[in-house]
Amino acid sequence: MEAHEEKPIIYTMENKPIVTCAGDQSLFTSLYTSLAQQLPRESMEWRRSYGRAPKMIHLEANFVQFKEELLPKDGNRALLTFPFLHIYWTDCCDTEMYKASVKDDMLRWQSTLRLHGSVDWLIVVVESEAKKKNKTNILPRTSIVDKIRNDFCNKQSDRCVVLSDPLKESSRSQDSWSAFLTKLRTLLLMSFTKNLGRFEDDMRTLREKRTEPGWSFCDYFMVQEELAFVFEMLQQFEDALVQYDELDALFTQYVLNFGAGDGANWLGSFCAPVKRWSGLLLRRPIDMEKRELIQRGEASLLDLRSYLFSRQCTLLIFLQRPWEVTQRALELLHNCVQELRLLEVPCVFEYCIAVRLGPNF
Repeated sequence: MEAHEEKPIIYTMENKPIVTCAGDQSLFTSLYTSLAQQLPRESMEWRRSYGRAPKMIHLEANFVQFKEELLPKDGNRALLTFPFLHIYWTDCCDTEMYKASVKDDMLRWQSTLRLHGSVDWLIVVVESEAKKKNKTNILPRTSIVDKIRNDFCNKQSDRCVVLSDPLKESSRSQDSWSAFLTKLRTLLLMSFTKNLGRFEDDMRTLREKRTEPGWSFCDYFMVQEELAFVFEMLQQFEDALVQYDELDALFTQYVLNFGAGDGANWLGSFCAPVKRWSGLLLRRPIDMEKRELIQRGEASLLDLRSYLFSRQCTLLIFLQRPWEVTQRALELLHNCVQELRLLEVPCVFEYCIAVRLGPNF
């Protein structure tokens, strides 16, 4: 099982939707390798809102041990650290064990989920013929599953599924495993689509407030970039590029408005003198130093432009359109000179801007 990182991974090609696992950890660990390998093998049709065309995607997942601190908190917009699905694993087939410990553990798990408004969950009961033969106090398979459904699922009986000897190669086991994978893909995609839709709605609301006092482009930048990261995680590189192009266009419009005498307060930080510029760093997918400057609201005009361009270039390479990199580089150099003049930024680099591609580009 992949260990949970306290700091979110930023390089998005390594990120996957998070799925938490509660219950019997050793049971899940025994199935993890097969699950992680086989989950993305079949594509799913992804239907989004606002009449956008459906796409076929392959869903992977980062399975982590369930902890309450992983659950979303109010005001947290981060999607890359959001757990989209919660799974409880058990192979309990003993009446007394279910009553004595498993049921109470499930109750605590569900209570914690409800407390944080997490409604996307699944209970997996793993059936093992070998284990059943060694038990005397055993409920029939349908009986214990029905009991769990009655105790926890209410009208959502499909939220409890049975896995029959998943490590065996019998046709019954393979059919059970295949049905489970389909259920997992479906629930994960449903949760992902729902929560992504909410994120996009919140982002649009934030964008509509851009004329209000106190609105910050840097804060908004981080929100829309989170959406770009999610699309990149799904290998939807064109959609990811659109997010950066929109941020590019929005910033450009504000600079033009400033030049026409209509300046936003937050632009003041971009009017500070440029004391140094390390050039464009394109040999890494993400320039963390410049990203952190933007996040803290300390980026210069050239820092912001450099970071935006480097992210656009990364996605253009993924899209196999390297010729656009050179086209956009010329536009960038021209636009930077014009924007430095419009913002009246004292800058000794105005006429000697250079692109540093790096040895590995």
